[in-house]
Amino acid sequence: MLERPVHECGDCILNSGGRCPFVAKKLKAGSTLWMQGDVPRELVFVRDGLFSLSATEPSGTETLTSVRGPRSMVGTESLRNQPATTSVEALTDATVCAAEASVVQRWLGPASASSALLTLALDELSRQARELNLRSGPSLARVARFLIEYSKLIDGGRQAPFSKQHVARLLGMRAETLSRCLRQLVDAGVIESGRHVAVKDTDRLGQVARGGE
Repeated sequence: MLERPVHECGDCILNSGGRCPFVAKKLKAGSTLWMQGDVPRELVFVRDGLFSLSATEPSGTETLTSVRGPRSMVGTESLRNQPATTSVEALTDATVCAAEASVVQRWLGPASASSALLTLALDELSRQARELNLRSGPSLARVARFLIEYSKLIDGGRQAPFSKQHVARLLGMRAETLSRCLRQLVDAGVIESGRHVAVKDTDRLGQVARGGE
């Protein structure tokens, strides 16, 4: 599930007795933090907003690999001066806190700061495992698993932070396949689908997500 936004430094896991080196800044929707292959200069903590992570395959096909929201951290490649495996773009207006890798490395001295960063790293690994799960199994089960996590973010409008095109790419399927799966879930009385998607039967949706019919 997406976490709640961070509005105050006192509510942030990175807050270490006022010694946090990260600096807040606002970004407009469509802003690019870095492109795939670039070496990120900063470690970026998302306070509010949504970001897409996309990768371009050797064939030239661009794939939306994941989406990050509040309390996520991107740009960990900066700590090892490595190229980014994905491009990162703001899907919505966002607030982030950023710090250069050298500053973060000096800050990692205090145990409290190291613990906070480790927690974020473990959270990121959990997100990656969930995303791999979203792209495995039958199409209907993939859609159901996605709806359990993100149903409130799907919107039919072109300005939506999470459009049906985004969802189809994230799940590794055609938009037509996504529409067919949504219609099947609507016909079964599991969801309502219009401009927004609403879950009507959580238990049934969970059964479908596990591969049940």
